[in-house]
Amino acid sequence: MARNVEAYSALRDLPAHFLAGFCLGCAERGSGVFVTLADPEDAEWFSQVLEVAWKAPLGEVDEDELIEILEDFESRTESMDADDPGSRGFSVVQSAMLAVNAIAVYLNPNPARAEMSGQTLETVMGSFDFKLGRSQVVITRAGEDEEVGRLQRMEQDAQNAFVESVRALAGDQAEPRLGRGFLESLRESCAPVRDEFKAATSSVTELAGWDQE
Repeated sequence: MARNVEAYSALRDLPAHFLAGFCLGCAERGSGVFVTLADPEDAEWFSQVLEVAWKAPLGEVDEDELIEILEDFESRTESMDADDPGSRGFSVVQSAMLAVNAIAVYLNPNPARAEMSGQTLETVMGSFDFKLGRSQVVITRAGEDEEVGRLQRMEQDAQNAFVESVRALAGDQAEPRLGRGFLESLRESCAPVRDEFKAATSSVTELAGWDQE
């Protein structure tokens, strides 16, 4: 599975406070997976966490509340069967982790931790591409680029667009800020991809028989 290595490398050169923005984009797009697969109670919890995550960079959330969310995530997921990458539980936990990781990166900006969000969503989308392709194996010959499925490519394109938007902002402003306008524009730009991921999740659910679990 070919990864978006150029975008992840670029994270190390972005202003540190924009790392949380990268994670927020992943979380917003990945929310289409969680709200489709999780039970109603967990889906409501996730939606609240995601809202808090978007408010955190604006200074609208107490740090103690953010730390409590991180601790609550551990207790909520420790009993879930999330070891099998092909399972429903894996997709649920990984997509939930995206919102929690956005909070963790806001509290402690770290390029490697931010990359984790991108890698996680690529993994989930890559597995969905595989399932929707009805597990068709593609042979990649030496010297050829590894094939990337439609959903994973959409995620990579969104990540690349984020990096370019921050670079453009840095070119226009001496000290670019992760402000309200930038965040609102970012969240709006994630909506079409989020909805595509949501529709794909419904298709995977039916194909894999997760709706019978």
